[in-house]
Amino acid sequence: MAEKMLQFIKVERAMPKKRSARTRKGDFNEIYGDYAAKAAKSQASRCSQCGVPFCQQGCTLSNNIPDWLILAAEVRREEAYAASSATINMP
Repeated sequence: MAEKMLQFIKVERAMPKKRSARTRKGDFNEIYGDYAAKAAKSQASRCSQCGVPFCQQGCTLSNNIPDWLILAAEVRREEAYAASSATINMP
C-alpha cells in the first residue's frame, strides 16, 4: 500500500504529444493528443497522491480534482462525473 501512495515521487510527469497548430486549425479539437489508457491511469495515480493539491486551489471551478482523478483512474465514470459536477458553478 505504501508503494502505491508514493507514485507522485516515482512516476515522472508525462503529457500526451501536442498536436500541430496546422492540424488543430482544421478541426478545433484539443491541443494535446489522446492519452493511452495505461498512461492516463499512471498519471492520475501520480496526481491524486501528490499530498498538496495546488490544482484544486487554482481551479476556477473549485472542483475537487484529486477525488475526481481517483474515480476516473478506477474507471468509475459516473461517480467521477458526479464528483466534478458537485462543486462546478457552471451549467
